[in-house]
Amino acid sequence: MKKSLIMSALLCAFSVPAAYAQSNVTLYGVIDGAIAVSKVRGGDTRIGFDNGIWAGSRFGIRETEDLGSGYSIGFILEQGFKTFSGEAMNLSKAFARQSTLSITAPFGEAAFGRTGGLSSDCGTYTILHGSSLWTSYYNNGNIYGTFILSDRYDNMAVYKTPSFNGSTVTLMYSNGIGGDSEKWSRNDHYYGVGYEYAAGKALFSAIWEMYDNKTLGYKASNVFTVGGSYDFGWATLYGAYQYANHSSRLSDYVRPDSMGKDGANQHGFSASIGIPAAGGTAKLQGNYGIGKIKGAEDDDYRLWSVATAYEYPISKRTLFYTYAGYGRGKKAVCSVDNYNSWTISSGLSHNF
Repeated sequence: MKKSLIMSALLCAFSVPAAYAQSNVTLYGVIDGAIAVSKVRGGDTRIGFDNGIWAGSRFGIRETEDLGSGYSIGFILEQGFKTFSGEAMNLSKAFARQSTLSITAPFGEAAFGRTGGLSSDCGTYTILHGSSLWTSYYNNGNIYGTFILSDRYDNMAVYKTPSFNGSTVTLMYSNGIGGDSEKWSRNDHYYGVGYEYAAGKALFSAIWEMYDNKTLGYKASNVFTVGGSYDFGWATLYGAYQYANHSSRLSDYVRPDSMGKDGANQHGFSASIGIPAAGGTAKLQGNYGIGKIKGAEDDDYRLWSVATAYEYPISKRTLFYTYAGYGRGKKAVCSVDNYNSWTISSGLSHNF
């Protein structure tokens, strides 16, 4: 009897505050899947299901607590998964897409944790512009297949200024892209500075990113990316340019055997258009890259791709899309599968 009274008292003690607590925790996500036909040059034609093409399938939890006087604290925990198997996209992390704790004040926002880099097109703090096809689309037609973009990194510190007439500046630093258990001189670090303008019908960004490549022993990589778009009403035009100096990899994380410590130098270009059509948006994009792999013998290479897509909103939360893309690699990358393929697909993306 005494034990029952004690348990009842404990339950009341914990349940009463919960009944009056106010919480704005939000559960959100995306479920995206497509049926695709694809072929790598010299390989067999594949017909199958693909995951997260218009947007990566995910679930997440976020909350913001208002502290008053312009101050707030928030967090985002987000994980990706494969629509057709239910497997996690990254089995080694509980929240691989994003895991950040943020503080917002009148003088800006600071965040810490795992999130996407400035040009990654991933996470809360990316500012990549200049492409009509998101990087989740196939690499034989999107900007990711040509440009050398950043990724999600661990141990990030981010600062974003308040908006001044549509302009913001974002600073990023990773104390260890894949871990910071070693002393500072042995960890791989990422540095980024970005300017973004977003006002009315115009979007623009200019990004500098640097990787010190400590683990590889390569020279430091410097990547400069600019891009933007303007909505004319009858169409939206997009354009982007990138210069990479001593990059330790090519686009789509390709690292040729011939690459030495000097990495590769590359110029990348992208141009695209989005036109309202039949209640949706028709898109056309072209990408071109030209570069040189710095090794025992300097190897020139070229990349190009072209793609089209149509996106139709069935409802406020569900989108139908169809895509066709073709890409080729020349000279030093003529045999790289990532650069020599075509894909046709159609799918649905639902967010909640």
